[in-house]
Amino acid sequence: MLFRHAGKHPGTSVFAQMLKVMKLAAFLLLVLAMQVSATGYSQKLTLNMRNVTLSKVFREIRKQTGYTFFYNTEMLEQTDKVSLAVVQADLEDVLSKCLLNKKLNYSIVDNTIILSVKANEQANEAPRPVVNISVFGKITDATTGEPLSGASVKLKGTTKGTSTDAKGSYTLQLPENGGVLVVSFIGYEPVEKAVSQAGALDIALKPKAVQTEELVVVGYGTQKRKDVTGAVSSVRVSNISANVSKNISSAIQGRVPGVAVEAASGAPGAGMVVTIRGMSTLGNNAPLYIVDGVFVDNIDGVSPNDVESIEVLKDAATASIYGSRAANGVVIVTTKGGRKETAPKLEVDTWFGVQSVPKRMSLLNGEQWTNLMSANMSGIPKYAGISTNWQDAIFRQAFLTRTNVNFSGGSQNFTYNLSGGYLKENGTIINTNYSAANFRVKTEYNKGRIRVGETVIIKRGNTRNNPGGGDAVHSIVGSALMMPATVPVYDPTQPLGGYGRRPTFMKNLSNPVARLENVENTSKDLSLLANAFVEVKLIEGLKYKFNVGLTQVQSNTRIFSGSFDDGNSANPLPDLQQGTNTANSWLAENTLNYSRKLGKHNIDALVGYTAQKNMYTTLSASRDDLPIGTTTLGAGLATSQKNDGSANTSAIVSRFGRIMYSYDSRYLFSASVRRDGSSRFATGFQYGSFPSFSAGWNLHNEHFFSGLTNAVNTLKLRGSWGILGNQEVGNYLTQNSISNGLNYVQGGALWPGAIASGYASPLNLSWEETKIINLGVDAGFLNNKLFVIFDVFNKKTNGVLLNVPFPLSAGKTGSPTLNAGVIENKGYEISLEYTDRKGDLNYRLGFNLAHVSNKMTSIDIGSGRQEFGGISRAKVGYPIGAFFLIKTDGIFNSKEEVAAHSKDGKLIQPNAQPGDIRYVDANNDGIIDNQDEQNLGSPFPKLNLGLSANLSWRGFDMSLFLEAVTGNKIYNARRKWMDKMNEVTNFSTDVLNAWTPENHSGFPRFTLSDPNNNNRDNSDRWLEDGSYLRFKRLEIGYNIPKSLMNKWGIDKVRVFASGENLFTITKYKGYNPDIGGAVQTSGTAPSAGTTLSRGMDNSWDVYPLSRTFLLGLNLTF
Repeated sequence: MLFRHAGKHPGTSVFAQMLKVMKLAAFLLLVLAMQVSATGYSQKLTLNMRNVTLSKVFREIRKQTGYTFFYNTEMLEQTDKVSLAVVQADLEDVLSKCLLNKKLNYSIVDNTIILSVKANEQANEAPRPVVNISVFGKITDATTGEPLSGASVKLKGTTKGTSTDAKGSYTLQLPENGGVLVVSFIGYEPVEKAVSQAGALDIALKPKAVQTEELVVVGYGTQKRKDVTGAVSSVRVSNISANVSKNISSAIQGRVPGVAVEAASGAPGAGMVVTIRGMSTLGNNAPLYIVDGVFVDNIDGVSPNDVESIEVLKDAATASIYGSRAANGVVIVTTKGGRKETAPKLEVDTWFGVQSVPKRMSLLNGEQWTNLMSANMSGIPKYAGISTNWQDAIFRQAFLTRTNVNFSGGSQNFTYNLSGGYLKENGTIINTNYSAANFRVKTEYNKGRIRVGETVIIKRGNTRNNPGGGDAVHSIVGSALMMPATVPVYDPTQPLGGYGRRPTFMKNLSNPVARLENVENTSKDLSLLANAFVEVKLIEGLKYKFNVGLTQVQSNTRIFSGSFDDGNSANPLPDLQQGTNTANSWLAENTLNYSRKLGKHNIDALVGYTAQKNMYTTLSASRDDLPIGTTTLGAGLATSQKNDGSANTSAIVSRFGRIMYSYDSRYLFSASVRRDGSSRFATGFQYGSFPSFSAGWNLHNEHFFSGLTNAVNTLKLRGSWGILGNQEVGNYLTQNSISNGLNYVQGGALWPGAIASGYASPLNLSWEETKIINLGVDAGFLNNKLFVIFDVFNKKTNGVLLNVPFPLSAGKTGSPTLNAGVIENKGYEISLEYTDRKGDLNYRLGFNLAHVSNKMTSIDIGSGRQEFGGISRAKVGYPIGAFFLIKTDGIFNSKEEVAAHSKDGKLIQPNAQPGDIRYVDANNDGIIDNQDEQNLGSPFPKLNLGLSANLSWRGFDMSLFLEAVTGNKIYNARRKWMDKMNEVTNFSTDVLNAWTPENHSGFPRFTLSDPNNNNRDNSDRWLEDGSYLRFKRLEIGYNIPKSLMNKWGIDKVRVFASGENLFTITKYKGYNPDIGGAVQTSGTAPSAGTTLSRGMDNSWDVYPLSRTFLLGLNLTF
């Protein structure tokens, strides 16, 4: 018996479907604009057909209505041809006319018209052999309408069944008398449906209110969420708008309590600064990143579209399995894989957008500047009508686009997932850009006792960066803020490019446009991550796994300075610098895992051995005075050549073990230990051990709690203690460095000489040790629609690595690294999530809050009173990075006020005049100097908050996210250069409100001389409140009805619009209050300057963050 489905034709090739996508683009936009409220085809028919077969009529009906037909072809073989002429007729009327005097009946089920033989006709027919009946349809998500690929459809009481394909479709043959279908899918409530006849049967599954069997990825394995006893936060792709995020770190910003994600730069391709539960060291505070089992320095090498889940391990119980590298927390990224027994599925995600700098500094225009300066100094030229907006000259609206393609599927034993993508991002500063192409393949084969798989990720990036300038006055953003508006961008009278230049009486400033147009600062980066494993099931419950990983990162840098004059210095002939940096690493791991359930006892034990080696090399070269028109090093002046290079290697070997135990899902226990050996330390001090213990109690599973489960559906108490380590120091710190070239003459001959030029660290230099105590509660209410997670922690780091300077009298120079400090972090975290459904409206609301406070509690060398840093310091008894500044106390409004500010009859500020700043004599010694500096705030917020919402209604969906921080301070060095008045530069418009005898404002009097030191760097005049509330992201999407897309061979079409960094509410006067400080990559020697740069807005070439608007399309075939 042949059944014919009058829907889309089988056999359409993937490549043909991809071609259709391109043809569809204009059509889809038209559909969105003009028919967004459409719910399907019209059921009114207009037909004019003469003497045609029923099959031809059915094809025309399908074309006009979108309804498909289901029938046995034998039914139509003996039917007569028909003639129809109808206008705007109902579907039922047309069908009745078609089947008039025919031996057929029809029924309509959803969008399917089923034909059957009339009962009396069946009775007159000769008996036929017993045949099966065919049931077909789609399995979808009841909340979103999305097809569920891989759902199980089985005949109850038998082993007969099937799985849905990539489009959620299934077909199953049942006995003639039908039966009961059982439909199930992981994370959804199963459904049973009685079936008595052939036909279409679509079933929608409801997500489970609580997925009690949810698995989270922990070190070297997974664990059921209900059995977790440590502090683990999970981020699912569905909640982070991965399709519109440019990198992973920005996608998780504000979504994980206790995890601070701050902007290092708004430059194209830039990442974020991530810290977990505060600052534990003065060196590298970056967490350990792991992608599919491989350690990496940066997770932003992975496309957000490729991410399946992200787990953040925050306490010792979960992170100690990684030992000496886990003190700053662990971020585990798992990429998407294929699913067993699913048809090939092709997904295309693409978007296009525009970004711009949402804020401008308010600066004097040309006329305002001329009038102000003419009133305060002689020799100022008359205003010539030139008023350059230098911010507009360097900033622009910039376009960006990304396309990602994913192809996945699987059979019973083999799964695959391949993806490729391309990102092109033009920077909001002219002549800066970034592009990246990525490719990933992940497959797995499982048969019998053996499971093998691999992941390969390749990324190629090209960046054109800011040319830089080295300091405020020669950098791009700094020059644009300080260059007076009376200077034109271009001046054809000037040689070497014809760029406008500042007059000689002004401060030395570079024309930023000249540098952007003539200095090419580019890099080409290639990264590879490869991982392969084989797992063998030795006996029941016991598995051996061998895993090998490889990473390689190569960066080729090039800075070409053309022939030009930037108004400050001339470069008659071009210069060229080139460099290559490579980082290679290999990893080999052997693990044995035993997992067994014995009655109410569940045991999971793990032991392993790993080895890893890291190799770094650098090579650089430069030459000056290249002939114009040449761009190779060899053409430059030989006498100017410079070459440099370095190479270093480190290795680590580890042994580890872990046991996890639960009894009756009530009592939980876990213990682990890892012993690491690192080549970075001297013999005898290379090894350290890092243990942890944790326990949990599921009270809701206790018999005595049964009376409370209606009010409190889930309640788990948990606690943990453990020690983690940090080995982020240079590779050869315990060895003296040697300086050669110190030749001397002896006996009439020249002898080469060398001396030990650095002070080596002591041989007992060792790990930083971080002890963490964590207590937590997990609770579910309202049938677990509302879920609350609360954690409180204490995190204490001993042996903090400090660079301690030694006096020159010691005979050597340098600052050796010592285990000399103690830093303590305390805090709490709250996470709330509410998920529910009201009719067609499905929604999820999320809120998280975190408080972390830290301080340096002691320094274990010398007097213990040493301080590290300058304006931002590490000092015993104070938070890390605390701002030590002289406090201001308003403005002197009269000579009497100046005289009253005295000590023992002597003026505290003898050079002050009315209109000058009054400083607080903190130590009461009658003098304003550095001894009056006091702690005036921390760069780290007292509270970090995040609020998210995901809603869907019929075909529409919306997600939004807001983040906020409060209680932190920012040192605004950019404003210092715009408001200080002892240099001839441009100024902010605040100077127009400067103090005068008639205007007693809060801005000091305007004077180019500064006898009172109003412009001193170390005062709180430049310290501002860094709190902010940011509307981080809004995304609105619409799923076009499938009936409109079926004829194109497309299963799903979603169009969306998205905005990022929509607005920020803050008192901060700079471009961006989200100040992350300098980024320090893993493996480099730590320095206080990195941690202590947090909250310091003095990096002149750091990009302002951009506001972005996107339009995009998600397609599934």
